[in-house]
Amino acid sequence: MIIKTDLFLEGDSISLIPLEIKHKEPLFDALKSPEVWKYSMRKVTTVKDMEKILVIAVNNKKEGKHVPFIVKENLKGQIIGTTQICSIDKANRSVEIGWTWLSPKVWRTRVNTECKLLLLNYCFEELKVNRVQFSVSGENLRSQKAVERIGATKEGTFRKHRIKADGTIQDNIFYSIIDDEWGSVKERLIYLLNKAY
Repeated sequence: MIIKTDLFLEGDSISLIPLEIKHKEPLFDALKSPEVWKYSMRKVTTVKDMEKILVIAVNNKKEGKHVPFIVKENLKGQIIGTTQICSIDKANRSVEIGWTWLSPKVWRTRVNTECKLLLLNYCFEELKVNRVQFSVSGENLRSQKAVERIGATKEGTFRKHRIKADGTIQDNIFYSIIDDEWGSVKERLIYLLNKAY
C-alpha cells in the first residue's frame, strides 16, 4: 500500500487539495463558527488556534501518518473545510477518514457526500484497503446520522474516550465500511448525489 501524501482528488462540485499551513486564514474564515467545534477536542477561536491544528496535520503528513486535505468549492474556488485520511495501518490495510470539519454553510448539502465518495473511492479502489473507519462523538447526532446515511456500519462505543476542549469527557462511536461493502456503498453515494441534491 503506497500512500501519496500530496494527493489531489477532484469531484463535480468540490476538490480535495493537499493541506498546507498557508491555508490557515481562509480555513479559519470557513470554520470559525463555534458550532463547528462543539463536539471537538479542539477549541478554535483564532487563526493561531487553526494554525496549531494545521501544524499537527502537516507533521503527520511528513511522517506518512495522515493525508490531510482542504475542501474547496470548484465553482467559487472558496475553501469550505478540511478532511483527512488518517490512522493509516499499512500492515492491516486499514485507514480512518476523519478530522473533517466543514463550514456550516455547506451542512446538509452535497459537499460531505461528495467528499466521502472521493475519499472512499481512493481508499478502496487505489489503496485497496480492507477497511475504512469513522470515529464520531457520542454527542454529535448530526454526524452520526451522516455517517449512517452513507452506509457505514455502527460497530460500537468507546466509553469516556476523549476529553473535549472544555474538559468534559465524551464517548466515541465507531463505524466502518469494509471492502466487501464498497460496491453497494458506492452505488448509494452516487444515487444520493444524483437524486437527493
